[in-house]
Amino acid sequence: MMRAPTFTPTYVPIHAYKARFSAPEGPNLAGTIGRVLAAGGAELAPVGGLRSAIQALSDDTAGRGRALQDRVALANLVDTHAGLQGGAAVTAQPQALDELDRIKADGQATLASPGMIAAYDQQMAPAIADAANRITGHAVQQMAVERQAVADQTMQAAQQSAAAAWQDPTRFVDGLGAVHALAVGQAGPEASVEDRANAARAAVGGAVASAVGQALAAGEPEFAAHIVGGWGDTLTPAAYQLAVARLGHAAQSQRMDTIFAQASGGDAPASALDTSPGARSPDTVAIPAPVGAAVYPLAGGRVASIGDGSDKATVRIVHPDGSSATYGGLGLASVAPGDLVTPAHVIGSAGPVMTLAAATPAGDTVDANGLLRSAGGAGTMIGSGNAPRGWDMPTVLNRIAQRQDMSPDDKALAANLAQRRMAGDQAQLANADLAAGRSVVSIAAAAPDSITQAADLPPNLTAQMTPTTLAQVDDALRDKAGAPSLPSPDNPVALRLELMQRQSPGQFAQINLAPLIGALHPQDLAQLAAGQANIAAGQMPEPAQDPRSAVLDAMALHEFTNGSSLPDETLPVIKDQAETQLRLNRIDLSDRPSIANTVSDAIQSQVNPS
Repeated sequence: MMRAPTFTPTYVPIHAYKARFSAPEGPNLAGTIGRVLAAGGAELAPVGGLRSAIQALSDDTAGRGRALQDRVALANLVDTHAGLQGGAAVTAQPQALDELDRIKADGQATLASPGMIAAYDQQMAPAIADAANRITGHAVQQMAVERQAVADQTMQAAQQSAAAAWQDPTRFVDGLGAVHALAVGQAGPEASVEDRANAARAAVGGAVASAVGQALAAGEPEFAAHIVGGWGDTLTPAAYQLAVARLGHAAQSQRMDTIFAQASGGDAPASALDTSPGARSPDTVAIPAPVGAAVYPLAGGRVASIGDGSDKATVRIVHPDGSSATYGGLGLASVAPGDLVTPAHVIGSAGPVMTLAAATPAGDTVDANGLLRSAGGAGTMIGSGNAPRGWDMPTVLNRIAQRQDMSPDDKALAANLAQRRMAGDQAQLANADLAAGRSVVSIAAAAPDSITQAADLPPNLTAQMTPTTLAQVDDALRDKAGAPSLPSPDNPVALRLELMQRQSPGQFAQINLAPLIGALHPQDLAQLAAGQANIAAGQMPEPAQDPRSAVLDAMALHEFTNGSSLPDETLPVIKDQAETQLRLNRIDLSDRPSIANTVSDAIQSQVNPS
């Protein structure tokens, strides 16, 4: 009989099972928890150890969280300080470092345990050190920038001082010496001899370039050329080339200006240059003048006559008291007979020698020299060559074309520049004339009985008007003052202007209404002036609000559509007849077709009656 096998159980010692759950030895929290679990129930008694581990983990987390928040504040503080420049960054450095300490102190104050503070400090210490280094580094960098800025300002002041003395050779040389010494000092003793020399050359070159520019701006190319000739080696190649180019341009411009002045001043015969007392009548004074300079009358009055010679003009002006003054030696006259002038008006361009003669109302000669002295001397009569004035453009261009000392290219350039100069003067005078005319119209419309002649107007307005316009305004004021009654409203002149205002606003805005003071009713004058002001301001006209405006709109449209103007003398009748029909037929102002038909009927009855 077979014997049953014997079962022998195997086992593993309990300590081997414990080993599976044993944590590595060490002071860390995971190891502590592992040991407690591995120990089984026998080691669960010291619960305080687990609580301490959990508290330590919580404190570490809280400290790290606060540190993360405050590190953002540190970054913002560093960025704010980095945005400061120059002295502002240097001044703000102590406050920024104090702010670092405050952020740290405030962060520690919010933490409740040493563990939290320890974890906070562990995270914040390197961040605070980095922020302090960056703030200090930026302040040091900006301190250097600030010092350089101060050095640059000091150098610029020295260069400007030297350049401003370009007309005084001694002061100019002394100023350049000061710039040289300052540049060497700013380079410092550590710089090489070559570096100091280069710094001094660059600094002196800056002053020289500025002096050249100032001399050219003052119209002294000869001075500028002298400066470049003596100190050009201090300029950089680019600055030297620029200076040479500017000198060439200035010389050419000066030559063109001289040619224009000679063309406006005329070619004086040799006898005209004789200013000795015996060369002329004892009652005539000879006055040397810059060729082409503006000539002003000593007193206002009417231009009685213009005497033209081959290259000279004479202007005779009769003053309000009947006395007269004659201005001779003009290269060109800027006025015409009948013009009204004030002492602020240019009457012509000077030749090399001007003459002045004067006479009483009876025609007897008077001491012109005494008259000139009493008026303030030759400076009262002779002005700048750049003063705007009226020009005889064909004569100026013809004189340039007749020169024998110029190449065709130079003649073309001189003629082009002359045309631009004269056109610019004419535009400037026209704009001033128009603005003054509007002011005169406003005065005349507001107080129609207070102004009877041009002499009653403010001097600043009469000076801005051209002599021709001023004469027309004076005539208009005198005619109005002598008229038995005011012009009728909506007369042909006023209505023609009303239609022009609607058809060609730009052209209408350029009409000077001042000479029409005596031809228009004050109400019409004020209304037209307001229309010009609205056009100048860019305001669009409003839709018709009354029968008169509606009728005028339709009349303007009729002319525009048909391409022809209605006879001026028919305008008042057409306007009145159409207005009456609108009123009697009670036509609404918004009914444009009916208004147009009504105006067409009125036009037909006046222009093409059956």
